[in-house]
Amino acid sequence: MPDELLVFEQTLEAVYVRALHGRLPPACKARLRQAGLDLDQKLRPAYAFDAWMTFLRITAEELYPGEPLEQGAFKLGEACIDGFRETMLGRAVLSLLRVLGPRRALMRATQNFRAGNNYTESRLKELSPRQFELWMNEVGSLPSFTAGILHAGLRTAGAENIRIDMTGYDGHGCTYCISWSEASVSSGVAGKGDSRAATRSGSISSL
Repeated sequence: MPDELLVFEQTLEAVYVRALHGRLPPACKARLRQAGLDLDQKLRPAYAFDAWMTFLRITAEELYPGEPLEQGAFKLGEACIDGFRETMLGRAVLSLLRVLGPRRALMRATQNFRAGNNYTESRLKELSPRQFELWMNEVGSLPSFTAGILHAGLRTAGAENIRIDMTGYDGHGCTYCISWSEASVSSGVAGKGDSRAATRSGSISSL
């Protein structure tokens, strides 16, 4: 793992410029600016990982004030895929996931996440054809954000009735126990808004 953990500009673009454009209230933008993210200015090439976690926490608190923080972070993870879909890189990556299907998409977890940061490492254990354990080395203080990304990504890859349970979280690494009941490549071919439907058709279990 590198000495300095960085989240690249395209990840923040997916969330803040694409998915959440026009949705952030002034109070949220003010808090983000104070924390180091000025959305009225051009994004920097990269941001420190700890700052990224702070940005996500502020955003979840402001956008979903009546919900548990972990559920708000999960929704932001799904929104990240919605926004990523609108970028040139995202279109290429998500088109590939639709071709690969859920199983092979999970096998590429490290490569896919490394498109947006410099630190992700993962290990995948297959328990059955539609049941896996995915360990990720660094998910920060909001492991449900990564769960949301996985959920929406698997939906794009064609998985349905997705379940994600989080175990073994130590403040950095986390194991995601992932299963789905059936897969259809055509079910993942849809535009922005898939993640909201995916939330209704699957489930996530907290730590």
